[in-house]
Amino acid sequence: MTALPHQAHAEAVARTPMVDTVGALRALLEQLPDDMPLSLDDHHRALPGEPDQVHTVHPSLVAMVSGLGTPDESKQPGLMLTQVYVPFPADEEEQAAVATRDDLPAYGELARAAYYLERGELRAGLKDVAEVLEELAHLVGEVAADFTEHDEDGWQLRVEAKRITHAAERVGKLSDEVEEIAE
Repeated sequence: MTALPHQAHAEAVARTPMVDTVGALRALLEQLPDDMPLSLDDHHRALPGEPDQVHTVHPSLVAMVSGLGTPDESKQPGLMLTQVYVPFPADEEEQAAVATRDDLPAYGELARAAYYLERGELRAGLKDVAEVLEELAHLVGEVAADFTEHDEDGWQLRVEAKRITHAAERVGKLSDEVEEIAE
């Protein structure tokens, strides 16, 4: 009995949990159809609190929808590439095990805040929101304000940055006090 084409593709992707060289990616792509849709996951994944990490690309098969909302709507398998930060030093099996986890939060604060908040993890999500607000305050009050032609414009931007900073402080305080829904 011959494996169905999509089973063979799934097996090829499963055998390649990490792609960290052009050659490894080319070897994987040679086993997949040329017309298979490709998507890039725009949120890097990482182990929280892991100090030493290196990145790799994790390929996975996902369902891709074409013609969404039309009579011709259809699903087909597609290849998605996700950048994942894996522990270093660690052996390849350990790194591959981390790379294939789909429960890892995003690496950047804004995407990670969304990840946590959408799962009801308010404390962690609000801490990341506070960090994003602090970065915005810096960009508005220091970076943008330094490029204004008129002093009053710079002053107004600095006032808004202080408001954003206060919001960051309030959200940070709430992150310690908020009660999450018990599951």
